[in-house]
Amino acid sequence: MHSGTSTTFDLCRLLQQEAEACQTLLETVNQERAAIRTLAVTEFHSINCRRLAVLESLQHLTEERQTLVERFAREQGLSSPTGSLHDILDRAGDAAAGAVRTRYNSYMAVAKLVRQEVAHNVTLIEGIRGVVEQVLSAGARAVPGSDLYGQGGRTAQTPQGTVFLQRQA
Repeated sequence: MHSGTSTTFDLCRLLQQEAEACQTLLETVNQERAAIRTLAVTEFHSINCRRLAVLESLQHLTEERQTLVERFAREQGLSSPTGSLHDILDRAGDAAAGAVRTRYNSYMAVAKLVRQEVAHNVTLIEGIRGVVEQVLSAGARAVPGSDLYGQGGRTAQTPQGTVFLQRQA
């Protein structure tokens, strides 16, 4: 068993970079939540552009990690280096594996937090969408008669679903 190899160092460094990228991703999720709460629709594009850049960075880091994990497994003398990092760490037993496990657990904790916060934002968006649909449906029932515009801008004789505007004479 090897301890303190350059692969171990590289893998720890990479996991730290992934944790930092996840932290940046978490910041964009929090910015998105602030924009959702204030209905600052104009901010969504820049937030999503930053998020996309972070996600692309994470994709590249993930690809690099897979290469390092395979090399780490070979250095640990494991016969099947195609498993996940978690599986390989469970099978390896030296101090190098312990150092990598610490970094991996830290990275996974931040990644889990990001998933939870994204789910929270989805819930907020779904709630807002529900309220908007209710308001639009209530508005459709409140407007009597014809001269209404429905989905797609077509004239609707009877209110159906969501009616947006009433034609002015």
